[in-house]
Amino acid sequence: MKDGPWSYRIASLVIMTPLYSILLVGVGTVFGRHFYFKHFSVKMLSRFGIPPEMLDPKFHQTAKNFKKW
Repeated sequence: MKDGPWSYRIASLVIMTPLYSILLVGVGTVFGRHFYFKHFSVKMLSRFGIPPEMLDPKFHQTAKNFKKW
């Protein structure tokens, strides 16, 4: 990624980040941990400037009593 063209770097960030988030939720759902990975992916995407309320309207309500296990 360091030696590649700028278009590759931008495409990697724009395409792979949401794809990774969707893949996390999908695999988490298969293994019964949907809510954990949904919370994790919303938090990850919110770090890129997307408001968490846009992705999950109840994000702040569920974040208060969210437990990992």
